[in-house]
Amino acid sequence: MQVGVLDSVVGGRDVLDRFKRARSVGCTGIEVMLLRRHLRDAGTPAALRAAQAATGLEIPTFVLDEHNFGGIAAPDRDVASAAAEDVRVAVAWAAELGVGAILLPFFVEAEIRDDAAFERTATAFRELCPLAAARGVVLAFEGTLPAARVHALAERIGSPAFACYFDLANLLVRGLDPPTEIRDLGGLIGRVHVKDLLVRKNDCHPGLGRVDFGECVAALAEIGYDGWLVLETPAAPLPVVARDVTFTYTTFGVGREHAAPVYGAFADGQVSWVELADTFAALGLGAAQLGGELLDRSLADDGFAAEGRAVLEARGLQLPALSGYRNLVAPDAPTRAANLDHLRRCLELAPDLGTWVVATGSGTRSAEHDWADHPDNWGKEAWRLLDDAIEQLLPAAEASGAVLALEGTWMTVLRTFTQLLDLLERHPSTNLQLVCDPYNYVSYELLPAQDRLLDEFLARFESRFVLAHLKDVGVDGSTTTRPEFGAGVFHHAPLLEFLRAHRPDLPLVLEHLPLEHVPAAIARVETYTASCRASCCSPHRARSS
Repeated sequence: MQVGVLDSVVGGRDVLDRFKRARSVGCTGIEVMLLRRHLRDAGTPAALRAAQAATGLEIPTFVLDEHNFGGIAAPDRDVASAAAEDVRVAVAWAAELGVGAILLPFFVEAEIRDDAAFERTATAFRELCPLAAARGVVLAFEGTLPAARVHALAERIGSPAFACYFDLANLLVRGLDPPTEIRDLGGLIGRVHVKDLLVRKNDCHPGLGRVDFGECVAALAEIGYDGWLVLETPAAPLPVVARDVTFTYTTFGVGREHAAPVYGAFADGQVSWVELADTFAALGLGAAQLGGELLDRSLADDGFAAEGRAVLEARGLQLPALSGYRNLVAPDAPTRAANLDHLRRCLELAPDLGTWVVATGSGTRSAEHDWADHPDNWGKEAWRLLDDAIEQLLPAAEASGAVLALEGTWMTVLRTFTQLLDLLERHPSTNLQLVCDPYNYVSYELLPAQDRLLDEFLARFESRFVLAHLKDVGVDGSTTTRPEFGAGVFHHAPLLEFLRAHRPDLPLVLEHLPLEHVPAAIARVETYTASCRASCCSPHRARSS
């Protein structure tokens, strides 16, 4: 099987940008939605061909989405005739570009609600399938019919160029069971859409809704399905889409390239892009969380930022995040205002640097430093200020497509899982996500419960992680500290197995260590990971909160 994504899920400025985005989240194909304006543009095939050549991506399917509002089975003959001409154009382009299928949707106005509509649908497919078959293209029906009716439709059409595009979630709202439908449809399934739902289409990400993915995987295996899995998941910032892509790979057992983890570190002390690339390459690092002078200069100079992106992309060094860390609830009002302005500019800058994530802590009411505890961190005013900060920053994130990634810790305002759940519920934006840094929540009092704490953190927030940090938990008298990885008492193996098995899309950013310690830290991570796999650590399973 191969994994692709619908182009509207990843978004983008143009055709090439959408293809690049699909490749960046780990897909090997991109499903292209052809609207009538595209079908009337003679330059569309050339643009698609150029994007294919530049990225190496396949196009598994063309989607004629506007046929939901007037397709080949429309009762109005002029509408149906125009839709049939759309299909003929799409078939010709598909044959030219190596696209194996064309999705014809039968929802909304095109839904088959009675026998007359069923007959019109069969007739329309019967007339178009010979053309598709001659060009090696499949016409894929997607709609609300149960398997028995799809089989009846296929019998009426009588062509190998007819197939069913099966969606794992659509039939749930009709009271049907997707795994049962898969088994009943069998070889008629030509493509599969991956998505989930609770109540309505795309109201949750895969694995968080009502779709029984395990049973769907088993059913597809039983019928011998080995085709495309295409994500039709909620449109979201790319780090969130990357999580959904990773969920698909891991859940369906699809192998993917570049399975080895990418290690990173904080880039705070370099003064040039070349120095950053050279230093990190020498240490075996493939990612840098950018801060310090390079970030400051990029915020002040667009040209410097563009230069940095070009250098780092040419050297293959990822920027998983910008270190935007500022105190969101600072007791001094002018300082707090400046902090929010800095983060706002980081969110605007992030895509220009080739990243989508800006990380920050929540801050503290202490005037000592930004990570110091203070009694007022539990107060209503601290929470009011944190809420206000999120409300101010989210518009900037949403406008640029960036993600504000919060990093909690037991010393600051955002210090418990209850608070995390409350904050995410009150700000339901895909542009607000979390840093996977469980070490920060282990206070001295929680040391005996660290295993259960970790289990809950990973299970509840798996779908919200856009960045992963590796460090440790130390003990200093009656408080906990945060030394470098392997220098403390944290039980790392379950976390590393979770990241390997469920979130391999996240670079592993080493924290709180001098760069010369990086090789030894990586070696310790590899040792822990190997030990965990050898002892058959059971991976944490995601659950909805």
